[in-house]
Amino acid sequence: MRLLIARHGATANNAQARYTGQSDAGLSALGTAQAEALAQRLAGEHLDAIVSSDLARARATAAAIAAHHPGVPLHFDANLREVALGAWEGYTPAEAAALHPEAYARWQADAVEVAPPGGETVRAFQGRIMRALDRWRAEYPDGAVLWVTHGGVLGVLLCHLLGMDLARRGQFRRDNAALTELELRAKGYAILMRLNDTSHLAGLTGGELAERAQVL
Repeated sequence: MRLLIARHGATANNAQARYTGQSDAGLSALGTAQAEALAQRLAGEHLDAIVSSDLARARATAAAIAAHHPGVPLHFDANLREVALGAWEGYTPAEAAALHPEAYARWQADAVEVAPPGGETVRAFQGRIMRALDRWRAEYPDGAVLWVTHGGVLGVLLCHLLGMDLARRGQFRRDNAALTELELRAKGYAILMRLNDTSHLAGLTGGELAERAQVL
């Protein structure tokens, strides 16, 4: 299976370095332009299916891409949602730390096993990403599938497929509307073909904004 993975275009929360999680933020004007640039980049790619998170920012990005691929099925999968950050969604990291200092310190020390108030652990997050992976590999074992999803999904998926500790998920750069590609072979063997390709976004995103947008 050829798995292409695109992060959604930018949102206002990304520009302000606010946690978004599973809150249903839409694309900003910049994000809409990024989504269209990504769609143009992918227009010549053969795709057997497009699978998107069902959150608005991913849906809008997927719709822009699907417009260039008539006849290619567009699916929505809630398992591809961003990690749930509960009470901290909409807050900056500094604001979340001030709101619940002890809980935030525990989460920073071990987000894999500790959840934000009302949120989910990275371990649970990994479980639903794997359910999505199993589902779409079974449906398109020899196909080319595009996922339109979130930065957190990318980090966890790459750690899982490359045999890395989940604590290292933040070591992968995950810009808005960037493109990553994996070749998935038998017995769980994965080859990383490209990572965080943003060549189609030239002139759209400044470095400072792209850095702030790493917040989930």
